[in-house]
Parts: sequence; C-alpha cells; structure tokens
Amino acid sequence: MSKLQQAADFFKMGDLVQAERLYTQAIISHPECGKAYLGMGVIALEVQQFDKAVSFLTKSCELLPNEAFPLIHLSEAFNGVNSEIDGLTALEYAANHLPNNAMVHYHLGLQYIILGDLAKGQYAFRTVIQLTTDPIASYALLELTRLESHSDQYLPLLEERLKQINITSQEATALHYALGNVFHGIQNYHQAWHHFERANLLQIELCNFKTSELKSFFQEVKTTASEHVLSICSCSAKNNVFTEITPIFILGLPRTGSTLLEHLLTEHQDISSAGEVPYLSREVAAFLFSKTKSHYPYSMINISSEQLNAAAQIYLQKMSVNANGKGYVIDKLPANFQSIGLIYKLFPNAKVLHLKRNLPDVALSIYRNYFAQNEPYLCSLNEFKQYHTLYADLMAFWNTQLPEFIHEVSYEQLVVNKDQTIKDILEFCGLPSQMVESKSPEVNKVVKTLSNIQVRRPMSSTPINNWYNYADHLSQFTDSEYG
Repeated sequence: MSKLQQAADFFKMGDLVQAERLYTQAIISHPECGKAYLGMGVIALEVQQFDKAVSFLTKSCELLPNEAFPLIHLSEAFNGVNSEIDGLTALEYAANHLPNNAMVHYHLGLQYIILGDLAKGQYAFRTVIQLTTDPIASYALLELTRLESHSDQYLPLLEERLKQINITSQEATALHYALGNVFHGIQNYHQAWHHFERANLLQIELCNFKTSELKSFFQEVKTTASEHVLSICSCSAKNNVFTEITPIFILGLPRTGSTLLEHLLTEHQDISSAGEVPYLSREVAAFLFSKTKSHYPYSMINISSEQLNAAAQIYLQKMSVNANGKGYVIDKLPANFQSIGLIYKLFPNAKVLHLKRNLPDVALSIYRNYFAQNEPYLCSLNEFKQYHTLYADLMAFWNTQLPEFIHEVSYEQLVVNKDQTIKDILEFCGLPSQMVESKSPEVNKVVKTLSNIQVRRPMSSTPINNWYNYADHLSQFTDSEYG
C-alpha cells in the first residue's frame, strides 16, 4: 500500500498525526507530489490552521491543475483567513476550467451566497442539477428551495430523488428539508411538517449524545461562578496591547436573530464583526487549561488576574484581525451564553447582548433548518425543550450574578421598532446613536450562518408568530414566552 493510501486511511480514522507523518514523507520522497500537498492542506483545514492550509493547497493547485478538490479546499482555506473574495476567485477559476464539474458549481453557489450574490448562487445551483444526478444535486436542490420562496417547480424532482434505491441517510435528510421548504412556501403546512419531521428523525439518529448529558455541565458552571470567583478579573481593560478593542457578545439560543442584529450594528462606524468564532471555547480554553490543568468551568477557579490578562490578549489578538480599525468587534456565537462569567472575568468592559425571541418561533425555526452540526437539540423538539430549560436557568443565574453586565434585546422589538432598539443598544455600549447610518444591511457583507439568505432581504415581520401555522405541533413551547 502506498504512503498516500496509508495516509488517507489514517485520516479517515481520525489519526491526523500519522496521516501528516506519511504525507510529509511522501513530499520528501517526491517534492512534486500534488496529492501529498493536498492531504497536508486538508489536515491543516481539519485543525483550523488556515494559513498553513492556504500554503499547502496553493502548491497542490499548481501541481494538480486539472483537479477540482485542491481549488475547492483552497477556497475553504481562504474563507478561514477571512479572504472570501480570494475564495471566490479560486472557485470561479475552477468553474471556468472545469465547467462540467457539478461539485465545483455547488461550492461556487455557496460562496456566492456567503458574499450576498443570491442571483449568481441560484444560477450555480441550477447548473448543478443540470449537470448531474449524483447526491450533490440533492444538496443543490435544498439550497434552491431556500433561495426561492415559490420552489414547487422542484417538487417532482425532489420526490423522484427521494425514491432512489440505496439513498444515504444524509441525502434523504437534505431532501426532506427541501420538500418541507417547498410545501411551506405553498402554505401546505401539513405536508411541510411531515417532511420536516422526517428530516429531524433521520438527523437525530446521527447524534452521539443526549441533551440530558449537558445538565451536569450547566450545574458546574453555576457552582464554580461564585461571587468570589467572579470578583477576580483580568486587567485587560487597563493594561494590554489591544486597549482600542472592546468585544461585543451577541448570545442566546440559535435562530433568535443574531445575524440581523449583527448586520444592523455594523452599520455603525465604530463597530465591526468577527462573526461566529470559537475563540473562547478553543484558544482561550486551551490556554486556561495549560495554566490550571482544568477544563472550563473549573478553569475559572484559582487563576490570577495576570493569567486572565494573558488569555484576554489571545482572544483580542484573534479579534483584532476583524477590527478593521474600529473600536468595537462583535462575537456572535450563540453558545457563548454558557461563558458569561468567564467573559466578565476576561473583559470587565465587554458588552453582552442577550437576544431573545418568542420561543415557539425559535423552536419552529430550528426544526425547519438543516444544521450541519448533528446536535440533538437542533433536530428534536423534545431535546430542544430540555436545552431551553438549561439555557433559561443559566441565564437567570447570570442575570442575578451580573445584572448590570447583560443587556436584553427582543427580536420582535428589533423588527418592529428597529431605531429605538438600536439606540438603546448603542447607549448600553457607550456609543453615540447619531452615528448609525439609516440604510438596509449591505448585501455584500460576508455571512456564513444559516441566515445568509434571509438577512439579504428587506426586514419583515413575517417571521413573527410564524409558528401559528404549526400550532398543533408546538404546544409544548407556548408556556414560555421567550427563547
């Protein structure tokens, strides 16, 4: 067996160290081995070392000029270093040189949507379904049903694909979500729910844990975040090389409107955004573990202000790449609500915006959307109900411990009374409201979340109380007003 095949096998098993060792040996033996550079680039992507990935994949593209995957992965690497235009360039080059490659057109469509060109994205996905009947066509159809509110023209094709023999569970899941979108668009809510339910049932089979297993973690967060622990804070606000950056955290449950709020706030000349970034749970958590030998939340205990300050520098250095010369930078990862105490310890001057939305609408929006993560509370109403209970309990705890640190924002008020809601947020952040430009969110801003289509369109109150169309299925959420 060749080193390349052995390396690929190790990669599939998750042994990246052995895979990297073998690819390195292959490069030493054959410096012009494009597949070895491709393998190294994919490993770098896997561990989110995007700069390294760009280097390896660029070399791979040079050595494998007629292959699609080096260019597709290079685009992904460019996205990782916030060079989405370069990612688009790589994919447009691939589409020009490999015009019959459906996979290239699919990724090109995704890239257009990230950058806000919905018309070109739509054209790319239509090209996919014209070129192939391979599984990638099902995923292109899913994107088309997200883009087109009246997508019933795809109904026969979707139903035909669902009848295929030996269809994978993942493809069937995508097709059911797409069919749900079609029937929702033509207001056949009974059939829409049937397909959303089938999609969620298929996806939850891929989950490897239950929401109930998170209960002990949430309890540990509350136990460790005592008044004494929270009193020891970083001196980052007074003594660091990034004094010009103040983080703004938009957090809460998924599908509560964080992308919309982010877009509106970044119209302010002093606010930029890093998007949904894992810097707290990855780089900061790793540093704190190195100092305390404890994982979060126990890493908050017995750590000095100086060590917290060093952790803050790590986070701020990552955020500074997205600052673009502005003093406030948004981190909109919803799950950061689990770390509000740590945020306070790291950045006493941070601004925390807790975004809330009518809970049945949140539940419906989660149920209707295909999340890439196979997490149980994103593909089961019962699991989401448990997650909401844990979330609501923890947020009540944070509001008791740090009442002045958190500003609550209503999604409904943001939609129906945008100007006043934004004015209140800017006042909380200590920013002048008159600096907000009165315009719609820019269509060319980079958006990588599930809201990347909806946020490009004019603000509408349509998503408010959309759950009424499925009221019979969402009764368990009507006893809680907000999510």
